[in-house]
Amino acid sequence: MARLHGKDVATLTLAGQTLLADTISIEINIGADVHDTTTMGDDWKEGTAGLKGGTDISHEMFYDDTATTGTWAYVAGLVGGASSSLIVVAGGRTLTVPVIVKEVGLPLTVGDMAKFTATYQMIGAAAIT
Repeated sequence: MARLHGKDVATLTLAGQTLLADTISIEINIGADVHDTTTMGDDWKEGTAGLKGGTDISHEMFYDDTATTGTWAYVAGLVGGASSSLIVVAGGRTLTVPVIVKEVGLPLTVGDMAKFTATYQMIGAAAIT
């Protein structure tokens, strides 16, 4: 399989709305817990594979202040709401992750392009097809 460039992302949607044009970066980390199975008196820690899951997803976007349809208004309106699907299509693969929007931050630096960061919490299994 060929290496993937960030510009190869074809689709990035949250709850059906495309966010690709305003996306600067997105970081999705998926991992697994390790259950400690060490017995008292052992010299080495022992473990076994545990549940899969993910950490918070950080999504940095350009700020669009259009009243109801801008990126800021749309994502901020999802904070604490129902589960949404985050879908990323890149290099012929589709990653679908059920998420809840946990928070939206808007740091402003005078003289710089306004951007904001949304944080999503994974709430179910990620599917890669």
